[in-house]
Amino acid sequence: MDSRYLLIFIFGLAGGVAAYVIGAPMPFMLGGIFGAACFVLWYERDGKSLPKLSRWVRLVSMSIIGAVIGSRFSPELLSLLPQFWLSWLALIPYILLAHGGNYAIMRGLGRYEKLDAYFAALPGGIIDSAALAEEAGADLRVVTAQHFIRIIIVVSSVPLLFLFIRGDAVGSLAGESMASSDYDVIDVLSILAIALTGLAFGRMTKLPVSHMLGPLLFALVLSVGGVVSIDIPPWLSHSAQYVVGTALGAQFSGVSRKLLVRGLGMGLLAGAYMLCLAGFFAGILVRFVPAEFEALFISFTAGGLAEMSLIALSLNFNPVVVALHHLIRILLTVYIGNFLSRRVFKLVPPA
Repeated sequence: MDSRYLLIFIFGLAGGVAAYVIGAPMPFMLGGIFGAACFVLWYERDGKSLPKLSRWVRLVSMSIIGAVIGSRFSPELLSLLPQFWLSWLALIPYILLAHGGNYAIMRGLGRYEKLDAYFAALPGGIIDSAALAEEAGADLRVVTAQHFIRIIIVVSSVPLLFLFIRGDAVGSLAGESMASSDYDVIDVLSILAIALTGLAFGRMTKLPVSHMLGPLLFALVLSVGGVVSIDIPPWLSHSAQYVVGTALGAQFSGVSRKLLVRGLGMGLLAGAYMLCLAGFFAGILVRFVPAEFEALFISFTAGGLAEMSLIALSLNFNPVVVALHHLIRILLTVYIGNFLSRRVFKLVPPA
């Protein structure tokens, strides 16, 4: 194996550990991206190039993350569905407005190519957006950089906003996850089995971003149905995020300083726009659903699922509802984004 691969993962691990120590959100994902990207940009400063990592490095880790997210839901979800149908339905216009506004920023101000701007503007997560972009042939450097910057801005800003408005600390920036220290070997084997089975199911049924959605949906059905109850070891979730983050960071090969500066500017504008949009929807829906403005605001803020759920705990609001809003947002973003790109805007040839 090329020793340069090892260096990429060493720097990704260093970035993840550093992010964890300083209390960054999603430390091993974002730190892995940052560490690997720093090494790649440093290594290529004199015109040298690095070999590409196999996409299967990300695919297997994505399937584990999908299974972890899906396994975090419980049977109590069924009793909550009738109370929040309106806010979940409102996610459709939210996604369309968020995507449209972000696209205008990326395309109009950032001057990105249409395909790159389209996937960089998606109000989804790094993993699913990057997977869609890769399938469509978009520039992963642009897409990953924009989502990386946007998530950092959004996840970091929300607790600070509540600190400024309410005067007390809200949420956690310590990078915690919805994992548990109370686990055994059976839990580890179960989540791996669900991940691999869901991965095979997703590919057979040709789901968009099948390597993540297949395991996620499979785990969700088993968990909500009461078939399984799995305690996720923190190291498994962190390891999967580290591998995915490092692999995405390696995609910064060939990125110029100009692109990074432009990405920061576009990320700030897109992050601010999405926070305002979340506040707008929360202000309308607070009259119609049994939730406070703060809870609805974080339910519509396009940050990390785990981090938004932790902030919900600080607000004494059911994190399952918040997590489900973000899960539905991710699923709808994948399906709507995939459909529009292939059938409406014809950016990608129909599958």
